[in-house]
Amino acid sequence: MSSQENVMICPLCGYKTGAEYAMLLHMEELHAEGDLSPPDLGPGVPGSRETRAAEHEVSSDEDAELFVECPIEGCLEQITLAELENHVDFHAIEQSEEPASLAAVAAVDVAPSDSTDPEYRSPYSRPEGVARPDHRHERERPRSPTNHDSTIDAWKKIFGRKQINKIKDLESKQIDGRTLRKRLGKSELGKHAYEQQMPNSLVALLKRGKYTSAEGIIPVLARLLEQSPATEHAYLCHPAIQHISKLRGEGGFCGYRNIQMLSSYIVGARVEGAEVLDNRVPSIFRIQDYIENAWDKGINASGRVETGGIKGTRKYIGTPEAQAMFISLNIPCEAEGFKSSKPGAAETALFASVLRYFESAHFNPADKIRCTDLPPIYFQHRGHSLTIVGLEQRGSGSLKLLVFDPMFHDPEGVLRLVGRVGRHGGSTKEDNKNSRSRNPMIHRSPDSVLKLYRRGNNYLRKYQEFELLRLKTKPA
Repeated sequence: MSSQENVMICPLCGYKTGAEYAMLLHMEELHAEGDLSPPDLGPGVPGSRETRAAEHEVSSDEDAELFVECPIEGCLEQITLAELENHVDFHAIEQSEEPASLAAVAAVDVAPSDSTDPEYRSPYSRPEGVARPDHRHERERPRSPTNHDSTIDAWKKIFGRKQINKIKDLESKQIDGRTLRKRLGKSELGKHAYEQQMPNSLVALLKRGKYTSAEGIIPVLARLLEQSPATEHAYLCHPAIQHISKLRGEGGFCGYRNIQMLSSYIVGARVEGAEVLDNRVPSIFRIQDYIENAWDKGINASGRVETGGIKGTRKYIGTPEAQAMFISLNIPCEAEGFKSSKPGAAETALFASVLRYFESAHFNPADKIRCTDLPPIYFQHRGHSLTIVGLEQRGSGSLKLLVFDPMFHDPEGVLRLVGRVGRHGGSTKEDNKNSRSRNPMIHRSPDSVLKLYRRGNNYLRKYQEFELLRLKTKPA
């Protein structure tokens, strides 16, 4: 049978694929429940038949089949098959009960800490309407199925774990001397790439809950890294940053959540840009306004063509949109990209850049944990973005990024240590006073918890392209 005979054609829109599962997914997402054709909104309007036909010629929707929805109830993230197992493992760590118990935190006979640093608290902590990192977490976290392995196996069976390493060229094309910008598709903007307006129920959820925030996580990471036998030394950013996580059921707003994390540093550390942000972490809707206004000013304005506009939608955003927002607000920043078809080359360049960044700070080279006042870094790879809060040098010589991932909340075992360590990871005065042994508190299994924050070669090797956005702010 020829390859031509294996090609399946959608009878409703002409979409072609040689993979049965891709056709099933296409039918479910674009022609579900009797929706036999895309809405005809008129020529040239995003979502019209004419525009969608053109988009199939210039976008990368043919790669959308690589993404599946996380099977964990309430997560709703679109992830690649290659990431599925790690993603579900992170959910398991996030919800782990063992390190959350009081028995997991104990005093041991070690040298007393010399640190007298008070616990770091943001001067603008707890913005009004922000979800607190307390028992409400239990309701907002995605609920795991009883058997993670069976869920993963089911998805692998359905989708066959097809491995495709192709990366689409997202550059502009020259046609007849004219530069044509691509209208991006589902592979870049997510499953709601052609959405005109997000559901009212989601609008209400985002306005009501805004986001889930945890402060004081950086000092806890410092303590855990100090106690990890695998860590040779590590760098950490300014402790003002909040770990901002998604609300249960919100879907994919990771780009926005990472912008919020950088904004939490700006506001909490009282650096340049705090006043223009009104000393508050902006909401998703405010961020959309900032980005659209930046496009109006001509800053990375091609983003409007590529996305079709983002206001009121669930379309993914990335580094260009984050950069446009900060530049439009006169918050200095710089972007850097790494791309190579040679395996490991982009990853090596990424690590070298992040290492140079943290080594530019003032710290004591004799310290195992080198706490700095540097801003966090916006970090983008295909399909997801995170916030880099540090860099770890392992005893083996390998490097790992230390990140806040907006997909996941901090485990209870980490949250219980908030307030029990000082700004640089030492015990607080109060904790030392109340401890009979006057010894610092430790976690019995630091490496099991740190796995949620570490991203090394096993994670990064799946990608050939990375982007960073670094703030260049000064004290206000």
